[in-house]
Order: sequence, then structure tokens, then C-alpha cells
Amino acid sequence: MIFFLPLLAFAERPDEGGFFSYTDSDVLTHYDLGVFRVHYSIEGPNQTILDDEDQNGIPDFVEEVALTAEEVFSVYEETGFRIPLTEAEIGLELGGSPAFDYYLVDFGGSSDGMFGIDGCIGSRCAGHMIIENDFSGYGYSSLTEAISVLVSHEFFHAVQASYHSEMESWLSEGMAVWAEHLFEPETKDFLAFSSAYLEDTERSINRPPAGMTTAFSYGTALWFAFLQEQKGEGILVSILEAFDQEEDSSAAMFSVLGDETQDLWTEFARWNLATGIRSGEVLSYPYADRLYGLQFAEDGVQLVEDHRFYPFAASYFLLEHTGGTLKFTIEEGGQGLIFSLHPTEDQVVFSAVETWTGAERKSWDLPAGIYYLVGSFAERDSNSQKRNFCLGATCFPDEEEVDDDVIKEGCGGENAYLFLILCTVFQRRLVRKKNSPSSL
Repeated sequence: MIFFLPLLAFAERPDEGGFFSYTDSDVLTHYDLGVFRVHYSIEGPNQTILDDEDQNGIPDFVEEVALTAEEVFSVYEETGFRIPLTEAEIGLELGGSPAFDYYLVDFGGSSDGMFGIDGCIGSRCAGHMIIENDFSGYGYSSLTEAISVLVSHEFFHAVQASYHSEMESWLSEGMAVWAEHLFEPETKDFLAFSSAYLEDTERSINRPPAGMTTAFSYGTALWFAFLQEQKGEGILVSILEAFDQEEDSSAAMFSVLGDETQDLWTEFARWNLATGIRSGEVLSYPYADRLYGLQFAEDGVQLVEDHRFYPFAASYFLLEHTGGTLKFTIEEGGQGLIFSLHPTEDQVVFSAVETWTGAERKSWDLPAGIYYLVGSFAERDSNSQKRNFCLGATCFPDEEEVDDDVIKEGCGGENAYLFLILCTVFQRRLVRKKNSPSSL
């Protein structure tokens, strides 16, 4: 699916010379069903699929678009979302009627759908939907799948515009892809974009790549699907309603989540670990085994990392533990960082051995095997944190086993940088010993 366009924008309609438009040689007509009108070409460059198996005079493709639009409308209304603004409410009547208008236009492979704004009352706007006229050459498994995805996605942009026309791209597109999933839970489009998000979890979810909208923004649908699983569909309604009070759409979302934000984000990071081949044992999405792409920042038998953690992001690490003592330490700071350590069996992830804050030093006695470390950071309005941490058998020694002269020599040697955390710990120990009553 190709959606990489700014979709919430003022746009001329296809029959008025818009960016994606009909030509003078197109022969146009329309089909009305309920509150929807589908505009299409029966001859010319934008001619749609004209097959009519039931021989009722309406192309089956056009009928399916209209029927799907009615079903989508019903699902969104029953969920509690606002009905989109109509043209009449903003003082317009375009497309020859007050209906919600879909236009079937040839996108030429550059995209396959968009929502264009016709006009607004304050920040609330009404508009029209444009979708691909035949999906020839696109990667959908069927026309039915393509229609389901595009009709639900673009109409949800109309729903969003009825709350507020200006939203950050990650939230606007992520929620619209989630809406595809709400309408049709088995949609492959949602799964594909969610997997694209899993490829870049170290990026702050509300800080997508600059410039043209990318797969990351669409893939944030997984976050909204997680909220649906945790809190019900109503939480998404509440987030949109908060846009009336907040100019910043991210702030609107965080205001709704409130004190639960950090706990929800930490759990979201763990659910994302339990996807693909790692799924099946701990709580995660019902479709977790169909999500792929999670990336590990580092793997090995001992992890010594100088790693940057970003707000509302998560990092994943894989450790090949040889058995026995396993230790974790991190340099001072790290407030807001939450870690969890997970054992595995045949790559399937199990519940955490422990969950802790980043400021703590930890030690466990664990059997040999593959372990996953999850590091998440959910502090609002925070800068990223670059922290040295170590996970392995020798991250810090038992103090009674370490000679002070060895400490001094090791911390001053060529490998001092690699053992920055160790040396910091050791030097503090020396200061404590020097100032203890027994040394006075």
C-alpha cells in the first residue's frame, strides 16, 4: 500500500482540476447509496472496473465501494466517533449533492488514496475521499481487501477532521491505519505497517522522520491497537475529543492517558518483544505471531553499551548467557529508564525475571540460555539519555574479591574506556574505603 502523501490538506476535487483529477475525455457518472455518492469514469484515462455480474447497471467495483463505506460509517458511529462534518454544515454543496463523496481516480502508482479538505468552521473541517480507480499493479490480495483498506482509512481522516484538522502525521496516519484494523481486524495492511514500526522502535513514537510521511508514521497504528487491547476502543474516542482542548495533538493523547502513561508504555515495549517467533507464551497481541521486524540494538555474551535512549521509544538487546551469575549495572542518571530481563526457550519469550529502574545495580543466578533485555523510556518533555550500561557475568566484581592495586592499574590502562562503568564503581568503592571509620 502506498499512502505517502499529506492527506489532511485543502484540495480541489478531481472534477475541478485537483492534484489527482479527471480529464476532459473522461465520461463521468455517479452512484448514490445512503449518505454516500461514488463518482467514477466509464470511459477515458480514469475509467474504473466496469464488470457488472449482477447486471443491475452499476459496476460491481463501484457498488462494493459504496456498500463498504456504509459499513465503515456504521462501525465508526457505533464505536462512538463523531460523524464527519457535511458540506452543508460548512455552507457548501459540492459533488452535486450533500452526500459524503468518494472519487475513483487513477493514481498511476504514486499513491492509492487521499482525503482532501473542502472547508472548515474554525479547526473542524469537511472534505472528500479519493481512492484508486482499479488497483491494477498494486499489491493487494484482492479488490475486496483494497476497498476495505482505502475506504476505511480515508473516511477515518474525515472523522479526524471533524475534531481538528491539524494533527501530527504519526497520530493522524497511525490512528487511520488502526481504524482499518477496527473495521477489519484481519487486514494485512495494518499488520505490514505495524511490522514497519517494529523495525524502528528506538525512535520516539511522536518524532517520526522529517519530510514526507513515511511507513513509521503509519506503523504507529500498533500503539493505538495496544491501547485498544488495554483500554477498549473508547480510549481512541477520548483522545480525539481531547483535541478540542489541546493545540498539540501529542499533548492531547498524553492528557488522556495521564498517570498511566509510563506503565502503558512499559507494557507496550514488552508486548512488542513477544511478537513473531518470540510470541506464544506471555501476554501480547492476539495476532502477535503475525508481527515481524523487531530489531535488537546489540547481542553477545557480554553487553557493554554506550547507548542512547529516547523518550517514548524502546531498545532491545539479546544476551547469550553461559550460566551462573548474571549482572547489570548502569552509570548514574538513567531516571525514567525501565528495564526488564526475559528468559527464552526455543526463542519464545517468557515473563520477566525482574523489572527495575535504570538507577539500580542487579545480580541474578540464572541458567545458560538466550535472554532479552528491554529498555524503555516514557518521560514526557524529556531529552534523550545516553548511558553506559553493562549486562553480563563480569559487569562488576564481588567487592571482597578485588584488590585495590588491580583496580587502579585496570582503570588507568588502555582498556579504561571499555570498562568505564566498572572503573566508576571501583573508584567509588575506594573513596568509601578511604573515608570509612576503619581507615581513619
